[in-house]
Amino acid sequence: MTLEIPEELSARELEILRLVATGATNQQIAQELAISINTVKAHLRNVFAKLMVESRTEATLYAIQHGLIEVAAPAEDDASVGAASATEQDDAAAPEAGHEPAPGRETPVIPSPHTLAWPVALSQRIALVVGALLVVAVAAWPQAQANATPTNNRFIDQPIQVSASAKAEALSRWQTVAQISTPRSRFAQAELNGIIYVFSGLTEEGWTPFVEALDTHTNQWERRANKPTAVANVGAAVVDGLIYVPGGYDANNSVRDILEVYDPQQDQWATAAPMPRPICNYAIAPVKGGFYLFGGWDGNTYLDTVYYYDAATDTWHEKPSLAVARGDIAAATVGSRIYLIGGYDGATEYDLCISYDLELEAAGQDPWRTHAPMSVGRAGHSVAASEGTLYVVGGGWDSYLSYSERYDIANDLWSTFESPIVGEWRTLGLSAVGNGNGLMLYALGGWNGGYLGAVQVYQAAPFRVYLPLP
Repeated sequence: MTLEIPEELSARELEILRLVATGATNQQIAQELAISINTVKAHLRNVFAKLMVESRTEATLYAIQHGLIEVAAPAEDDASVGAASATEQDDAAAPEAGHEPAPGRETPVIPSPHTLAWPVALSQRIALVVGALLVVAVAAWPQAQANATPTNNRFIDQPIQVSASAKAEALSRWQTVAQISTPRSRFAQAELNGIIYVFSGLTEEGWTPFVEALDTHTNQWERRANKPTAVANVGAAVVDGLIYVPGGYDANNSVRDILEVYDPQQDQWATAAPMPRPICNYAIAPVKGGFYLFGGWDGNTYLDTVYYYDAATDTWHEKPSLAVARGDIAAATVGSRIYLIGGYDGATEYDLCISYDLELEAAGQDPWRTHAPMSVGRAGHSVAASEGTLYVVGGGWDSYLSYSERYDIANDLWSTFESPIVGEWRTLGLSAVGNGNGLMLYALGGWNGGYLGAVQVYQAAPFRVYLPLP
């Protein structure tokens, strides 16, 4: 029989494997690493598949045999405890991680210099190892729980002690350019005349008022005037040369109703009429003369509301609501339509693609239309539009994502393209910028177990030359 060599585990997968080896449950792993239980399950599925094992016990044994974890030889007194614990773990682990044992499948044992040669049967070795690990876990876990940060707040990121920096894969159409000086997530991003502005958000130091601008022509960053109110979970819209940043979630865990306006020419901030209610985690889309806000969170519940802000009159107007209340939606304006992608309602990440037709609204008709859905649900993602195509990058909140998606509006058709960061890459910013090299997508910052500062650039379409007809 030909023996397959398991794929190399990522840093996060190794981290989870080592916690599994301590006897930690999915709940405990999620709390320790400040990620969701569903994310733990997704990583475990990948670990089991890569190691070609069926259970936590087999994964633990493999890790010991191949030097991924280090343990001292357990005492014989622990065998009975270990055997019971191993059985309990295996009974719960495989279904929880999404794997059923395959009939007749053999678990590969790959020779390694790290293999522990104990003169006992395999089942006894498993019992002894797990027993010893559980003894260590029982002693260490109370302290780990005491030091853990609550993770039931979806509106802030929980930095972990172990470095989890994301590495961009070497992909043909993605490249890394000048890194943002303040790695962050949950910020507002807007592009104007080839300059990408990044406002506020969360960093390792907490909420930041910092504003930075990336000149895409020179790939140089510049500090701008601080935002008056430091918030996270916000968006931005460019209207008549000004950038509007409404609402947000502040350091007091309060949702705000403020509307702050940035003038890039003067590098100054002003305040406009407050929102009809406090909102964060909304979708924002600019239109001629103003912008729309869709859904979001008001501090108590997810919203189905739609508001239009008229910049000329500095007034807010309520519009026909969403069919499904949710936040963390991505929005992009294409012609007379605003496209809304994905979102989260407190329980489900949606694959929805819908549009709001401004011409139908003006005619007094139902403005909502439904289109082909994405291949997976996404939240915390971003979208950019250009030349009849929507580009969706990021997400991976409660699921493991390994690709980006694009939507052909004319043909109502989705396809995939590569992502430089896989797994969880959420609350990032995305802008489409045209230059001499064609259409470029600028994906900034975000979260991948830690705050990201990398700027990833994707060549979405090559430069085109249009010649007059003879």
